[in-house]
Order: sequence, then structure tokens, then C-alpha cells
Amino acid sequence: MSAARVVHARPELFAAPNHGFAWIRMIGALLVIYGHSSPLVGSGELFPPEWPVQPDEGVLMGFFALSGFQITESWMRDPHALRFAVKRVLRLWPPMLTVSVGMALVVGPMITTLPLGEYFRAHETWGYIVNNAGLLTLRHDLPGVFESNPWPDAVNGSLWTLPMELLAYGGLFALLLLGTARKNLRWLTVLALIGLVAWDRHLEQIPGAESAGSLLSVPVESLVAFLVAFAAGVLLNLYRIPLSPLAAGAGLVVLVVMGNTITASAWMAFAVSYAVIVAGHFWPAKLTVPGVWVNGSYGVYVWGFPVQQLLALAGLRNQWLMLLCAAPIAYVLGTLSWKYVEDPTMRLRHLLTPTPTTPPDPSDAPTEVLHPEPAPRAPSRPQGDEVFMKTSPPPPPERDRSSGEVFMKTSSPSGPRPRGERPPRTSPPAGNGVPSDVPGTSTPSPGDRGGGEVFMRTSPVPRRPAPRRMPEQSPLSRRLSGEIDEPEEPPRGRHARPPEPGRHGDPTRLDRR
Repeated sequence: MSAARVVHARPELFAAPNHGFAWIRMIGALLVIYGHSSPLVGSGELFPPEWPVQPDEGVLMGFFALSGFQITESWMRDPHALRFAVKRVLRLWPPMLTVSVGMALVVGPMITTLPLGEYFRAHETWGYIVNNAGLLTLRHDLPGVFESNPWPDAVNGSLWTLPMELLAYGGLFALLLLGTARKNLRWLTVLALIGLVAWDRHLEQIPGAESAGSLLSVPVESLVAFLVAFAAGVLLNLYRIPLSPLAAGAGLVVLVVMGNTITASAWMAFAVSYAVIVAGHFWPAKLTVPGVWVNGSYGVYVWGFPVQQLLALAGLRNQWLMLLCAAPIAYVLGTLSWKYVEDPTMRLRHLLTPTPTTPPDPSDAPTEVLHPEPAPRAPSRPQGDEVFMKTSPPPPPERDRSSGEVFMKTSSPSGPRPRGERPPRTSPPAGNGVPSDVPGTSTPSPGDRGGGEVFMRTSPVPRRPAPRRMPEQSPLSRRLSGEIDEPEEPPRGRHARPPEPGRHGDPTRLDRR
């Protein structure tokens, strides 16, 4: 799952999918506040019932589809049961517990119609916190709170979808433990979706709203409808279904054309689920903002309803004024919830995430020198006219005494030369002491041993000749000059042989040593 879900032709035009999903969730949370404004001021339904697409219901389905898509991605990246469960707990519970405790112990005592002593002694006060902490046993009323509002005895009606989210997590967790993330068992997820669709269509035929009753504190009919959208998001991730803005737009157009029919209600879950996931992947890069600006959608969702109830308690009775006042306050509270509650608690999941162990790169490891080479000596100046400039320790240089050339030894730029192959060198002009029988042919340098080294011939370094020191006169010279009259004892040994003419006296011989 490391590959990109959508490869854009021009990626600079689109934001990262996580940022696009954050924008979609924030817009959805604000639309929920918009949907609650009319009922909470007592003016009836905000959207006409004959509309084929009810925006508040479509937004909630989009929430469930995004959730199914993203937590499936989380499992594919880290398929560990305990860590997966801890991540879901750290995401779902802290904001819900914060708003429940805040309303029961801070806001409730300030606005309750009961004396404070009676309020804190009431079992309903503490039961509100305990039941909401259990999440599947929600309680919506506090004693003496919001009793005179147009929508009475409802402290936070937005919490009603959280138990459905928890049940969706549990169902997907069970399927993932059965191995449905593997290719050969993905058909189990398809089978689960078909079963949910069949159950949803059966409940749709039963007359009466929520006629199927409730499971604990969750209405069954709404639960099944939202689970269909959740399962659709899971399948979109598992099967890597192509995402196309054109197909998403066409699906929504078909939904509107269908009208308010049973078929349209079935199609809405799939059309909305696909559309919100496509929108997240194709979100414009121009709308990229710091994450803290859009990551607080969960806090906006759970704090929006209490804020609207407080505004209704203050006497606000216009739905548009309600939206205008409630949305900014809920946004600020949601951003604070993200910064000080959600983000810190979500970071705790990294305590359970194992640190990736990657083997060290051999190129980064220090090289141990078991037999260090001795430091190179200072370049020596041999007798004669040659000068050798040594780099890192080369083999002893071979000197060309036939001329006054200088050889500079360096490393070959092309790497080591194969054994036996010598570098070409153009023969010098005749008369420099080097044989050049065939003009233009190449002969190896005197010191080239085929080890990937390069000799560069330069002109000899000019130097001033040292003053000659007159040697002391030998006894023979003194005898010839008349200083010694008696003849000395003739030399003995190998030096007694008289010099041969032409052996040491001809300076132009090539075999001169």
C-alpha cells in the first residue's frame, strides 16, 4: 500500500489526499451545524422532504465512507490487531469524553434550573458521563438542562452516530482478522456488503420511521444504511477501484435525476461514498492550508450541537442567524479540541508502533585499518637531471637517465587498467636518448607497470649548476708535476687494469650506464 492511490498527471495541482479528506470532513461538520439550525430554533425541517438527496444524511454517509476507506488503509500499512484497536480508541473516545465531561461538570451547573447541590446529587448527572463513556449506552439529557428549549432534553444530539462508528469498526476488525485484506479472501467483504444492502432494502420497505427499533442506543435502520456506506469505502480501498471525477459527477447527476424513490435511496450510499473519496484525492492544491485549520472537524461535530442549544437557550430563533453565530464558535472549539485533546492523544499511538529496524548501510560504516601503510617519505631528489613528484605511495620510480625529462605520476581517471595493458605514449622526437625507430608509434613509459597510473612528461626543472670544487691533487698528479720524485706503488686488484679506449670515453653510446 505504499504506492500512491491516484497518480496525477500534474501532481502540483492537487493536495495530498489526507489534506483533501480533512477539508471534506470540515465542510461536512459545518453542514451538520447547518442542518441542525432549523430544528433547534423550532422552525421545522431545513430541507424539503421531497428532495431526493437530504444533505444532512448524505454528509453522514460521506463521513462513514471516508472512515471505512481510511481505517482500511491504516490496517494495510500496519496489520497488527492490538495497535489497530488502540488507534481506534485514541481517535474516537478523547473528544467525546471531553465534551461530555465539560457539559456535565462545567456548563450544566451554570445553566441548570436545579440547585447545585441537587444537581450534583442526581444520578442522571453522573450517569450522563458514565453512559457516554461506554459509547454504546448513550444518555442525552442532564437534569434541569435545556428543558425549555424548542428541542428539549437533548444536550448533545450529535453523539448519536458515534456508537454506529464503533460498531462499524468492530465489524471491520472482525473481517480483517479473518484475512479479508488478502486477495484470496476479499470476497468476504463483498459478501458482507451484499448482505448489508439486502438488509437495508428490507428495512426500507417497513413503514414508519425507525420501525426496526434500536440496538442498545442505536436505531437499527440508520445503522444499516450508514454501514452500507462504510463498507463501500472499505471496498474502494481493498480493490483499488479507479477514481474519476467525471464518474463521481455523473453518479451524483443520476442520483438527482432519480428523484425521491426507493431506488435513489439505495443508490445514494454508493454515489456519495465514491464522490467524497474522489474529492479528497482531487482536492486543489491552491486550497492547501496549515493542518490545524482543518483537522478539527471531529471537535466541530461534537461541540456544534451544544453551542446551538446554548444559543437557543439565549433566545435565538432564526435559523440563519443561528448558523451565522454557531459555526464560528464551534470551529474555534473544534480547533482547540484538535490542538489540545486529539493531536496529543493520537501521538500516544506511536508508543506502540515498533521502530523500523533497517540494517546499516555498509558505505556509512567506518573502515577499520588493520595494517596501516607508513606515511610517505618526503620526495627525494636523485642525482642527475630527473625530478619525480610522488603522490600517494607509488612504487619506486624508474628513472630515465637518458634525458632530462620529468615524470609526474597520478591516478588514471578511468580506473585500474587490465593487467598487461600499458598506456600509449607517442614517441619523443629523435635525439633525446629514447629510441624511435618507427615515427608515431607508442612505447610505454619507463615506470609504467600497468597498474592504472598515468605518467605526464614535462620539461626538466631548470636549476643553477652548483659551483665545481677543485678536487685535491692525487699522488699521480703530484708526481707528474714534479712534486714527487719517487714512483708510487702501482695499483693492485681490479683497478689495476688500464682503461679500454672507447668504453668510458664515448658519451654518445646508448649502452652507457
